[in-house]
Amino acid sequence: MNKLLLLLILSFFSAQGLAGECPDGSEPVKSVSADGTYYVYNCGGGNEQTSSSTANSKAKAVAGIDIENDPNIDFFKPPRKPYPTGNLYYFGYKWQMADFNNDGYSDVLYIGVMKPDNSNRTGENPGSECGGGACKGDKPLPSLFLGDAKGKLTYAPELLIDNREDSGISLGYRALVADYNNDDILDFYVADTGIGTHNGFRNSYFLSQPNGTWIESSETHLSHSNFVVFDHGAATGDIDNDGDMDVVITELNWKTGTALWCLINDGTGFLNKRQCGGIFSFALELADMDGDGDLDVLLGAHEQEQSINFTGIVWNDGRGNFPKHNNTRLPQHIKNYPQLPEVSASDLDNDGDLDIVYSRTGILYAGTAIQIIENLGNKKFKDHGIFPLVEAPDDFIPVSEGNEWNDFIEDIRFRDLDKDGDIDLYLSSSMSQKTNGMVLLNQGDFAFELLLPNVAKKYVTIDYKAPAPVSEEQKAEEQAMEDELAEFEAELEEELAAEAAEAGDAIAKRKAKVAAAKAKRIAEEAAEEAAEEAAKAAEEELIEKELAELEAELLEENKSSPLFDGRYSFTISRYNENDGSMRLGDGYIEINNGIMTVAKEGRTLDTGSIDLYDSFEGQIDKKGNIMSSLKINVLIGKTNLFLVDLNGSIDSQLQGEWDHYYDVILKLGKKE
Repeated sequence: MNKLLLLLILSFFSAQGLAGECPDGSEPVKSVSADGTYYVYNCGGGNEQTSSSTANSKAKAVAGIDIENDPNIDFFKPPRKPYPTGNLYYFGYKWQMADFNNDGYSDVLYIGVMKPDNSNRTGENPGSECGGGACKGDKPLPSLFLGDAKGKLTYAPELLIDNREDSGISLGYRALVADYNNDDILDFYVADTGIGTHNGFRNSYFLSQPNGTWIESSETHLSHSNFVVFDHGAATGDIDNDGDMDVVITELNWKTGTALWCLINDGTGFLNKRQCGGIFSFALELADMDGDGDLDVLLGAHEQEQSINFTGIVWNDGRGNFPKHNNTRLPQHIKNYPQLPEVSASDLDNDGDLDIVYSRTGILYAGTAIQIIENLGNKKFKDHGIFPLVEAPDDFIPVSEGNEWNDFIEDIRFRDLDKDGDIDLYLSSSMSQKTNGMVLLNQGDFAFELLLPNVAKKYVTIDYKAPAPVSEEQKAEEQAMEDELAEFEAELEEELAAEAAEAGDAIAKRKAKVAAAKAKRIAEEAAEEAAEEAAKAAEEELIEKELAELEAELLEENKSSPLFDGRYSFTISRYNENDGSMRLGDGYIEINNGIMTVAKEGRTLDTGSIDLYDSFEGQIDKKGNIMSSLKINVLIGKTNLFLVDLNGSIDSQLQGEWDHYYDVILKLGKKE
């Protein structure tokens, strides 16, 4: 079996803390640390806290990944679509594992996609599933399966109640599990992108009740109960550090000017919606990436799309806001795996900070990989590169997301699966049996072994807390069966020994014949292998030659050309469809041997020093195509400098994007 070694390591967990008494005599409030390894106790109105980690002077905010990766619950690979989910859901079958009813056993919550009555896909993704309009039909509820001491999962539909007139879920994309109403029982919020359009669908919010049920509570516990948003990314966590769990969702309709919506918990489970900054994205997770006790947002993009190509971190301002300019970009891999459907974080190198794992895919989800980024501290990061899991053929061109090479990783979970003190990675995908259940087994020293699902099964098991008792009668029956089997094995050994004695010479001759045949086969295989290697080397040499010729052609095609040498006037402006156009300055561009620079004299810039023009670099090829860049500020009275790529041709304007909002436009005049 081929083994893929990946650079990763994860920390393991410390013991739970013990609570004391607050100075005013009240009981401290318990919460889980951000890394899920200990409890934190805070006294109301004070700064005192007691925990097993004395190094933390500030209580860390709890994130959804702490609940998802709780080491204190049994973890196992749940069935892909247990009955009746195959009848309820069109596709999806995403799951979350937790102890929902507090009985000490792991339960599983499934969400999925409705089965449309008017299915008629006309495009490349579920947004066109019903001919470009909204899908119609019955919407299923989430499915809760309760675990027991025997490891059996029992479907419990009577526990989930949705009294809305239009009940159920359309395309349940994320189930955010947390104790929102602070009754020590887990609740869940379902981010619903909707099937049939790209306009989104209203979400669902199930809160626990004293009678052991969960009631959909949007009408009573959401400030905007029918709020519709295309929230491809969603996460839960205590973003304002006030001791209760909030929700953050993405807004993919960038025309609204809102990237993230934050649903702020008032402590009772009532969520108030407000804008909270951020940058347009697809994948989202909450994690304390700088160790300051506040949860930051990890974002993943469609890096091939200019309007939503930010992959990185937007930092929490300490009040539950994520100002878009306070960000750190992370390395991209646009060529082969530009789409990021999922992101998570854990301490992979045991140095006390959280590192990053991205799920990546090719265009239209063709091909699957993960990316690992190391947190170096002080908001510095190191890319450990791309690790392919399933590679699509080079000549494969997908026409829809439902292609045969869509094996993308939906969820990344962290567990010590082999019980060796290292945390391993468990990958899940409801869309693919090839990747669902893959394990990255930690070998230490930043080495991980990739185990395919069929091999990983032996590590993904459950240690039952209370095995079913065995009666004395059952024990006697089992012992009788073992005795009978032992007697049979002894008789078989005697028979084989007798046969071997009688046929010793024949066996020896046969062994010699087999050895000769084996030697011949090995020699033939070696010759075939040598021939294959020679053919492969010749093919690689031919490919390298063709690549060299192609690179030479491209180099010649893009080579700077003196055909357009001279002096040209220019104007530079900014544009946004909401703000309109505004002229920023003008000057002259000089082209010498195809190299473009801004002349020192006669240049103006209303939004900064004219010396910024000295950062302009450009070249023009023999066809008049121009590639250039300029570091510029487009806001009057501000000092926000961004490097803008300005591309176009001698006969058209040069254009590029400034901070994901404004287009910078440089228009050339006629040659003087």
